[in-house]
This record gives sequence, C-alpha cells and structure tokens, in this order.
Amino acid sequence: MNLSHDELAFRDEVRAFLAAELTDDMRLGGHRTSGIFSDYEVGIPWQRVLAKRGWAAPHWPVEWGGCGWTPKQHDIFASEMAAVDAPKVSPLGLVMAAPVLVAFGTQVQKERWLADIRNGVSYWCQGYSEPGAGSDLASLQCRARREGNEWVINGSKIWTTHAHRATHMFCLVRTDHSGKPQQGISFLMFELNNPGIQIRPIISISGDHEFNQVFFDEARVPADALIGEENQGWAIAKFLLEHERGGSSAPFLRGRLARLRESLQEAFAQGASATEHQDIALSLANAQCRIDALHAWEQEVLTARIGGGTQPAWMPAAPSMGKVLATELKQHLTELGLDIAGPYGASSLTIEEAAAHALPLPEESVFATRAYLNDRAASIYGGTNEVQRNLIARHVLGTEVVEPVLPLDETQAMLLASLQSWLQDKWPFDKRAQMMATPEAIAPLWQGLAHELGLLGAALPEHLGGMGGGLPEQLLICQALGAAWVGEPYSSSAVLGANLLQALGDPAFDVLLQGLAEGQVRLAVAALEPAGRTDLSRVQTRLHNSNGQMHISGRKALVRGAPGATHWLVSARDGAGPLRICWIDPAARGVQRRDVRLIDGAWAAELAFDQTPVQALIGQGDALAALSQAWDSATLAAGAEAVGVMQALMRDTLNYTSQRKQFGQPLAAFQVLQHRMADMYMALVQAAAAVGACADVLGDSPERRAERVSSAHVTVLRAARLVGQGAVQLHGGMGMTDELAVGHGFKRLTVIEQQFGGVAQHLRRVAAFKGPSKE
Repeated sequence: MNLSHDELAFRDEVRAFLAAELTDDMRLGGHRTSGIFSDYEVGIPWQRVLAKRGWAAPHWPVEWGGCGWTPKQHDIFASEMAAVDAPKVSPLGLVMAAPVLVAFGTQVQKERWLADIRNGVSYWCQGYSEPGAGSDLASLQCRARREGNEWVINGSKIWTTHAHRATHMFCLVRTDHSGKPQQGISFLMFELNNPGIQIRPIISISGDHEFNQVFFDEARVPADALIGEENQGWAIAKFLLEHERGGSSAPFLRGRLARLRESLQEAFAQGASATEHQDIALSLANAQCRIDALHAWEQEVLTARIGGGTQPAWMPAAPSMGKVLATELKQHLTELGLDIAGPYGASSLTIEEAAAHALPLPEESVFATRAYLNDRAASIYGGTNEVQRNLIARHVLGTEVVEPVLPLDETQAMLLASLQSWLQDKWPFDKRAQMMATPEAIAPLWQGLAHELGLLGAALPEHLGGMGGGLPEQLLICQALGAAWVGEPYSSSAVLGANLLQALGDPAFDVLLQGLAEGQVRLAVAALEPAGRTDLSRVQTRLHNSNGQMHISGRKALVRGAPGATHWLVSARDGAGPLRICWIDPAARGVQRRDVRLIDGAWAAELAFDQTPVQALIGQGDALAALSQAWDSATLAAGAEAVGVMQALMRDTLNYTSQRKQFGQPLAAFQVLQHRMADMYMALVQAAAAVGACADVLGDSPERRAERVSSAHVTVLRAARLVGQGAVQLHGGMGMTDELAVGHGFKRLTVIEQQFGGVAQHLRRVAAFKGPSKE
C-alpha cells in the first residue's frame, strides 16, 4: 500500500507496541493456533494487553472505548498483528455481543457488560445452533418462560464454541409459539454459572476441543437478561450475523500465506523436486491474488461502513459475500498447506508433540493437517455457505450491478455520467455492427469522444490540452466503454499510446499528445512479436543507420488499432542492444500490412518492416521501463473495460433469468442457477475492487507495480471466464447466437483474456516479487 506520512507513523507505532508487549509465549501460542481463534489461555492475556493500550476494541464507538480509526488504520493494525503471529482473540464478545449491546441494550446493560468485554474480564459464547436447527435459526426450540423476575430456560444449544471456558452466553430462545416462527424469538445475555446449565464437550475431527453442547434444565437467569424487547430476537439475530459474517479477513489470510511460503522453503530446503516446488509456488501466487482481491473489496466495505455516504449496491449482501469469500479462501490455504506438508501431513501428533523427540517431525506439517481438518467447519459455521449463496442471489436478482471501479469525486462523477448518457444515446448495441464494419467506421465515435465530450484528453495534463487527470480517469472511461460494448481504439491509443509517450518523457513529441486530445491523432503501439508472445523484451526487430537515416526491419504481431491509426509507435533494438521506440508513418515505404478482424469485431494488423524509414526516435536510452509502465497501465485499463463488460453481461443475465420460464417457473427460481449467479456476482465485485485498488499503482516501484497489476489481472481473468461462460450458459441456446448482446460481450472478454498475457504469465510475475522490506 502507498501509505501517507501519518499512516506510516501509525504503522511504526503499532510495530513498536508489538515489539514491546507481545511476549514469546504469546507469539508461540498465536503461531500454533489452528482453530477459529486462539485458546483462552493465549487469547485473553493478549486481549488484556491490548485493552491496557486502548486497542482491544478499535471498531467500537469511541464513547465505549473505540479508537475512531480510519479504514486504512484498521487495516494497518490488523496486518501488523497478523504479520507477527499475535494471538487472534475471540470475536464472540468483542465483535458479536458488544455491537448488540450498543445497538439494543439499555444504558444499565451497556455499563454492566461492555467494559468487562473490552478488558477481557468476561468471556462469551454464542447460543444459536441447536441439534434440530443449524442454519435454519427460525426453527429453534430452546424455550424460555417468564416467572416473576427470572427467565426459565429449557432445551439445548450445540456447536457452542469455547462454552467450556466462557463466563457468559448470548442466546436465542423461543418465548412465543404463536404466529410465524421468527416472531416468537427473544435474545438473552446471561452468566453461565447458574444452576441448571450443563456443558458437554464435542471433540472435532482435528482433535481440538472448541465445540460444546450446552443443556438447560429449568435454568434460571435474571429478567434483565433480555436484550431489546421480548420477541424482538430475530431482528437482533440478523443484526449480529452481519457482524459475525462481515469482518476483515484478508490481513489474517495474508499472514497465513506468508507462513505457507516459509514452510515451502523449509520443506524443499534439502533439494526436493524443483518442479513440485515451482507448481506449489504458483499455487501460492494464485492464492495471493485471491487475497489481494478480497483485501481490496473488504477495504471498500470498511470505508462504506465507517465513512457513510452513498452505499454500494452490493452492500446489503456484503456480510454473506464476505463470509463465503473469506471462509472458502481460508480452506483453500489449508489445502495448500497439506500439499506442502507432503507425507508428514498424515501424522496425528499434536503440534506440541511434533518437535518433542530426538527424531522431530516438521511442526508446520503437523499444523497443516490440524488446520485443514479444523477449517472444514469454516464453510458451515455462521450459516452454511450454501445458505449465504441463497441470500446473495436473492439480493442480486433485485439490484443494480453497475458500480464504478473506484470512488468518484465530483468531476469524475460528472465525466462518467455524461459519457454513459452519450453512449446510450449515440451508440446503442444495435449500432455496434455498423461501428465495427471497417477500421475507419470507428471515426464518428472517436470524434465524438474528442469534440462532443472532450474525453480523449481526460487523463492528459492541462498544458497538453487535457483535463489534468490520469490513470483513474482512464479506468472509469474504459469501464463505461466496456459496459456499452465499445472498447477499441480508446484503450490502444489514449491509454497505451498516450501513457507510453508520457513515460518516455520526450517534450519534442508533446504535439502527438495534443493531437490525441483534439481527436486528430490515433496511436497504435507495435510491441509484440510472433516469437515473443506477450514478452515485451523479446524483440528481434532491428534499427539500422544508413547514411544518417534510421531504418527499421522486422515483424510485429496483432497490433491493435493499427489499421486506423495515424501514428505507429514501434519497439526495436538498436545496434548496441537497448530497446527504442520509433515513430513510423503508416504510409511509409517498406511496410507490409495485413488487417485482421478480431473475434470481438475490433481491428488489428500484422506488420512487417523492410528497411522502413523511421520518422524519429522517441526518448533517450533503453525504453523497456517506459514500455512496461505503459503496458501495465493498459492492462489495468483492459481490466476496467472487462469489469464494464461483465456488469452488462450480469445485468442482461439477471433480466433474462427473471423473465424466461421453464417447467412453469422463472429460471431464477432454481437454486442451482441462483448459486451460479451468486458466484458470478462475487467474482465481478472482486474484479472491480481489485482494479480500482490499483488506481495509484504508478507511484510504486516497477517490481511492486508489476506484482499489483498482475494480481489484479488474474482476478479479472478468472472473473471473465466465470461471468462470460455463465452468461452464455444461463441464456441457453440464445446465448450462442450473435443476435443477443451476451455473445458479443463474451467474445470481447475472450479477446481481453489474450491481450496482455494469460493467468499463468501473471502468476509468474506475482510469484517473482520478493516483497517490500519491513522498513
């Protein structure tokens, strides 16, 4: 992350606190925690240390001990905690019981319990699930009746995490059997040391004692255990589940990933198979891309919750989305841990026993097995992930799916609104074939962007006739063009070409950028060659100096926008070896050109040069760094366009499945299709967040920029496959025709998948990054 001065100071403050207060025993306890959160013996001492510093409940309201932090501060704190294996304290009191008290409790109840929760004096468990009521909470039967100043409870609760160590419970009980099941539930909070309460341990398949069954036999608790009003429990339960399911998981998962990378090096330190090592390393890189995307989206959730303002359309479904994404990613990491553990993963030893012998076993291998077995519960607790997908689909079927890839300021909002309105009015889908018929048929669109909207220079400096924007404006424009099924040649010219010229920093060619802003110049960048695939450095095209005139010879592959461009920017090696960028006139002699129609309708060209004269060399020295920066910018822009395309596909698919009937009911009524649309929607939302999070990437080092861009693009490519293929599948036979827009969107996504390298290439770039220093 690019941190401000104040954020860096806060990070250093957190690091200093951890260095001073986190003991070796606490760190070891945190490191050995394979369960949902740390055991009482480790978690409570650490929580009390945090409470003494005032950091035990940073998300609480300030008046009750919260910190009033920004979203970035919350993220920094969580990231630093995870990085040093600080114990993961129980969320049952801090994250679940406390928000209920703040929202529904009386002043007396808040004063009685909140301080003890924060300071680690009380330890809470949750009484929700029952033997006959798992995710279906409305069917619970544990009942309570009012007798004078007490509630009398009968029944049982199951899967009650850490009930054997808890001092208190918050509990759902049935207080009325008339009416709908949801209407007769109440919410109680009480101490567990009352007569009539018994706790039976349940040992999980991992060998851990986390779960319990709690029995109530005429158990009596005070009347003021009731939170809110009698029979209001269902509303309170839903409120609580939002907090249980909607936390920030990415920092913890990133810590787990770092641990896996360390264990990979240890497991293969003695010269095991290099091929297996590389395969697992790429799998870890893929996991990092998933964590990066989740991290970007969770930051949007946190910002929306803390900052208020306009809420994203997906916000009501955020708790369910977060629960599915985080738990399934957590389970995936445990699977990778098993891959690294190898044969030692079959051991049934406890973590503590692994090294306690003259013939030690790798502790990480034993941990991997226990974590794998323990985390099978992640997709079950808090409402199974199948139930969460039902909830997500229910929301998606009635929502607007078009969201900008990054927060908008007032100028950007006006820019985007005017562009969307203009595209809808001037370039509806039924004009697409006409617009793409020939390379020059795009000219009216190009001139409209320049003269009617003034957007070709939106990302250019004002002294060049632009609007003073940058990469964020390019991402927003590309997203809008994608949603309208209009891509090229904006991305190839105004993004790739313009960014390349700016990165080269040669003032002599500012005239080209001015011409671009005015709509007179269209650039095409010829950087790839048949033998190089998408490797910018594999260039065989050569420069020659003949009697003071530079000439170029070689071949370039599928140069997008070249047939209609006014200027070609071509990469070539000079005699000394450095990469240079040449300005070539498309009408120059010695040029052989073959125009190629792409499957999405756009135009590209195969180019060959035979002693073709060079108009000029742009910039000084080796141009690979500038070309790589422009290429990364264009990759992000393609990702933003893909998000726009996916949003349009998602919108059309939701409409179609809601209207199209089979077997007497709409397609959207079938649960299996609902779950598929829920997965498509989650992939789309994460892709948008991943792209938007990279809007500041040009301020990074080249290595860090490459890693961030590739991580985001992997997320986009995965989503493009899922959403594109899903849209065609859910449209049935009609999805296979050119009559509907869905087929055109799918083909455009297919081209974007191939344009800047595939998943494997970008995973290698992510895996190659060694990470920033801790300084």
